[in-house]
Amino acid sequence: MYTKEYVEEIDGINFPGKTFQDCVLAPIFDTQKNYYAKPFIKISKAHAVMLYEQKIITSDEANEILSGLNKIDSIDMGDRKYDPSYEDMFFMIEHELENLIGRDKAGRLHIARSRNDIDICEFRMVLREKVLEVIQALNTFRQVLLSLAKENITTVMPAYTHTQPAQPTTLAHYILAYQDSLERDFDRFVHLYNTINLSPLGAAAITTTGFPINRQRTAELLGFAGLVENSYDGIAGCDYLTECASALMIMNTSLSRFMKDTLDFCTKEFNVFYLSDPYVQVSSIMPQKRNPSSLEQTRPAVSKAIAEAKCVFDILHNTPFGDIVDTEEQLQPHLYDSVKYTVRAFKMLSSVFTTLQVNKEILFERAHEGFITATELADILVRDKGLSFRHSHKITSLIVKHLVKNGKKAKDITPQLIADISEEILGRAIDLEVAEIERALDPVNFVGIRTVTGGPAPVETERMLENRLKTLEKNQQLFKEYIEGLEASDKKLEAAANIRKAE
Repeated sequence: MYTKEYVEEIDGINFPGKTFQDCVLAPIFDTQKNYYAKPFIKISKAHAVMLYEQKIITSDEANEILSGLNKIDSIDMGDRKYDPSYEDMFFMIEHELENLIGRDKAGRLHIARSRNDIDICEFRMVLREKVLEVIQALNTFRQVLLSLAKENITTVMPAYTHTQPAQPTTLAHYILAYQDSLERDFDRFVHLYNTINLSPLGAAAITTTGFPINRQRTAELLGFAGLVENSYDGIAGCDYLTECASALMIMNTSLSRFMKDTLDFCTKEFNVFYLSDPYVQVSSIMPQKRNPSSLEQTRPAVSKAIAEAKCVFDILHNTPFGDIVDTEEQLQPHLYDSVKYTVRAFKMLSSVFTTLQVNKEILFERAHEGFITATELADILVRDKGLSFRHSHKITSLIVKHLVKNGKKAKDITPQLIADISEEILGRAIDLEVAEIERALDPVNFVGIRTVTGGPAPVETERMLENRLKTLEKNQQLFKEYIEGLEASDKKLEAAANIRKAE
């Protein structure tokens, strides 16, 4: 029986109970040691430097604290197991420091800080690194797509609406369309990085402290661009988490749609993309099969990225606006896993799209099928013959229905057919020359005359491509600046931690 006596026999009657250890505290400790040990040491160093500079602790105290932190930093936390003697990693490291420099001096480090602001600072430090991983993989894939677009400026193909062939376009026009959504994703992640890259340190428990600390200094030493100014917001605000989850879900949802097209294009029926051998698997029984397994395995990774990010909203809704464990170690790894699957997907797709072959001939053939240039025939009746578009649309629609009914194709449209149907609709015949009809039905001409901003005409696509390449170059430079900024702050922290002993 699961009785009080039975539970107390297993768990004991003092903190922490065995069940609490196994189900909560030990898994949380594993997350802490895997992700937060190094950030915790950096935060502690920055705090010690600031306390010294503000004359809250002496140089001797600061030096001993920093020396002890350096020794702890050299310990491999990977082998550490949860010890019920300490509630969590914070208290375990604090105990290590006490053993090294004495309890009184170690305790000086905890002036004007709390686990609350330390934890959130750790979360922000780790998450900004994860965001930079995404940005790097995202920019690489964008570069791959822009190279593919450049190679296919004149690769005419059908554009699809409602999954049906609609009008001629080019593969470059299609690729650029998806790349542009990735460019907006980049902008979202830049905004996200700027949201995350603010320091909560100094908020302490939630209302700051009576000590004369310098919040800006710890932010500077840890590479933050500024502060979460309101201390209550610094502890309670978790929209940096939901913003991250949103950006990941938006990007991966678009990516999943692009992957749907890609897998369709790899089918024998479409026969548009041919994957290189490193990215296909042969059936165990059917020797002719070339299964696009690299893409099939990537598709669920994208789905998992979306699912893990969505967990953030599921966990956070209806929680109090204050310090609450729901935002902490059990939530954060969902974002890390979402990032992991996202980066995997981008890396896989970057390799696949760099090496795939495009069947340009089949795309060109299909651009001549299905009457997809009929819009231009209707447009000619408007531009050259002065008809309203509704009349031209009706005439062209009847022409297409007539051809379909009689098993004919667009090339079978004749001046006489146009004259007969226009006579039926308008009461007068419209005369078009054979050359005019052929030009209207030519998919290359269809594409070439669509020079309106954003259209598929090669001259316009080349302009867009050139602009996108310039934008990507600027985006990559911004990523480089983020990386260099964090590296510079690490050097600044180490230099500041080299405190001269008092005379």
